[in-house]
Amino acid sequence: MKSKLTVVLPWLVFAVAFVLLTLSDPSMANKFETIGGGVQGSTKIKVEYLITIAYVASAIFLIAGILTIALHNRNSQTLNYTMWKSSATMFFLLSIGMAAAGYYMS
Repeated sequence: MKSKLTVVLPWLVFAVAFVLLTLSDPSMANKFETIGGGVQGSTKIKVEYLITIAYVASAIFLIAGILTIALHNRNSQTLNYTMWKSSATMFFLLSIGMAAAGYYMS
């Protein structure tokens, strides 16, 4: 039979941590940089960065999809050995999605 301490202690630790995090958040809010301060420059520069990132991610997913098809029976230890078709499909869908995101941002 479990003692009352082993049952109550995890909930007590969780409650104390939750209260401390909730109370300390407003007091720390103005001490750190805001989210918008991450990338300096105009909106046009930020959008150009995002477009480049989207196209590079699309190329990476496309290469991963091609490698999934090309190397599907090389190693029986990998998940790709048995599920290569669904893996390739997901990589190609992600590639199309990232390319579409880059196109629509431009």
